[in-house]
Amino acid sequence: MDAITDSTAFKLHRVTALIDRLADDYLYSNHGIRYAPMLVLLMCRILGPTSQQAIANNLNVSRASVSQRVAQLVASGLITTEPLDGRTSRVTLTPAGASLFDTAWAGLEAHQNGLEAGVNEAVLAEQLDRIIDNAKALL
Repeated sequence: MDAITDSTAFKLHRVTALIDRLADDYLYSNHGIRYAPMLVLLMCRILGPTSQQAIANNLNVSRASVSQRVAQLVASGLITTEPLDGRTSRVTLTPAGASLFDTAWAGLEAHQNGLEAGVNEAVLAEQLDRIIDNAKALL
């Protein structure tokens, strides 16, 4: 069993789960939003008005999961949608969504300060990029 838990892939899954949990706990308790919908707001902030498909592609998740998150965010007044055609909607951040995102993201950055303590971030980023490229090549 040690071979599995010592593997790079297992460690990457574990660190991702821990970082997601850390973000989710902070965001929900301090800003009332979960990490998954926060990522939709992030994509709206980065991409500007965009399609749900573009959000799904950038997050590497299904369009169905984005649709669920978008519905929640629309109900909360954080984004709006407008139809582009029969199956596609344009998603736009509202002023309230932009404000929440900016405040929550800054707070999350401060909350996670120290997460990379003792880590050579430049080397880590380079190695992660290599793993991403290798995974894409295998797909």
